[in-house]
Amino acid sequence: MNLSPRVDKASMNYKSIFFDADDTLFDYVSAERAAFARTAETFGLGERLEEAHEVYRVHNHDVWRELERGEITQDELKVDRFRRLLRALGVDERPAPEMSPYYLDRLSEQTQLLPGAEEAVRAAGERHTLVLVTNGLTTVQRRRFAAAPITRHFQRILISEELGVAKPDPAIFASAMEEFDLRPEDVLLVGDSTSSDMPAARNAGMDFCWINPGRKSIPAGLRAKYIVESVGELVGLFQDDK
Repeated sequence: MNLSPRVDKASMNYKSIFFDADDTLFDYVSAERAAFARTAETFGLGERLEEAHEVYRVHNHDVWRELERGEITQDELKVDRFRRLLRALGVDERPAPEMSPYYLDRLSEQTQLLPGAEEAVRAAGERHTLVLVTNGLTTVQRRRFAAAPITRHFQRILISEELGVAKPDPAIFASAMEEFDLRPEDVLLVGDSTSSDMPAARNAGMDFCWINPGRKSIPAGLRAKYIVESVGELVGLFQDDK
């Protein structure tokens, strides 16, 4: 089902909208590429940038899925993705512990938003309590969010590293649910991930709006009440919700 300004407003009677951050509001693809390019150049991989970036993306994806399954910690994730990268490229792995903080510093400087993100959040904030929920790293996300005007619309920001729990564990929502006296049926979670956001909504008993630009199929055992191709599609919906 695609949301549109003509959707039945009775189905959108939520007190709060919880938004995922990266690939939902923030353009993480652009942010990651910019940060990785500077890291590669600094650590002698500039001439192999395209190859190195593709390899990094594979290993970065793997370690984040391992984190979601509780198989590694976020401290291990930070370094291990670079250690795996260097190993795959057949070069000295010893710079990995130095590459990690350098990359994170560069990533924390990136505040690119996806088209329509700020407009959707601003419109949603006119009638709803807004909460930003991310599985990201504290040092990166706090600096990015502080520099991004969009975050002024949020009443609470939840970062997995600070809370010691990550999506899809519904415990990540607990403090905000208590603070704003919310029940699961009061909340719509908006996100892009079928491995963290969508199962987190299921586990918490919340409705889910899936940002699905690739028009992928919903994985077995999961559900989305609403599906849109971009967060920008939500602008008209929230503007009409008055």
